[in-house]
Amino acid sequence: MSNQLLEVHNLNTLYGRSHILHDLSFRLAKGESMSLMGRNGMGKTTTLKSILGIVPPRSGHVYFDGEDISHLPTWKRMRRDIAYVPEGRGMFHNLTVKEHLQMAARPGSNGETKWDYDRVLATFPRLSERLCNLGTELSGGEQQMLAIGRALVTNPRLMILDEATEGLAPLIRQDIWNVIASIRESGISSLVVDKNIKALKGLCDRHVVIVKGKVHFDGSSSELDQNLEKVETALSV
Repeated sequence: MSNQLLEVHNLNTLYGRSHILHDLSFRLAKGESMSLMGRNGMGKTTTLKSILGIVPPRSGHVYFDGEDISHLPTWKRMRRDIAYVPEGRGMFHNLTVKEHLQMAARPGSNGETKWDYDRVLATFPRLSERLCNLGTELSGGEQQMLAIGRALVTNPRLMILDEATEGLAPLIRQDIWNVIASIRESGISSLVVDKNIKALKGLCDRHVVIVKGKVHFDGSSSELDQNLEKVETALSV
């Protein structure tokens, strides 16, 4: 049995005539945390949307736990125990904090419920003070907490977080890093898009850097240290 949870093979994704991803490939092992880094416009969000089928690739394959999910609609892919925290957080305008969490809650495909409503509120005490507020009434940091909590109550095997700490105050940003660390420790695999090399190096097992829709670097944290100048240049040019 393969230890790989997510395998991305030779993805080519286009928006109209604009070729965004060029034969993009990487693997994420079970229980592993991976960062996905790159400057704006390099294809990070397109990679996530291609994996989820939101933007279907022109060619290539996505395997989840050995199953080719490339031709499944997005909702069926998510039902394989994939959770997505989108850039912008994706709050529903007519739902309260409590309703966001209750609406999303379900056991994992194996029937286990390791993350439930009470555990999420224990993880994010601030949300318990805002249960009757609409999601759109929360601060940016609170919305990110809610988006992560909403994803966790689906009891995923893979968490995908797009721009995990973008635009957050330093203290809130650290809270989010701490939660992502606890997600990793609980055995959930994660794919984290962010720009903070220092934080990601200590948080993730592997790192992929994308430049113009191609993999520019793919390696462990120790390999990242050995290629730090190359990576920093790719992120700053």
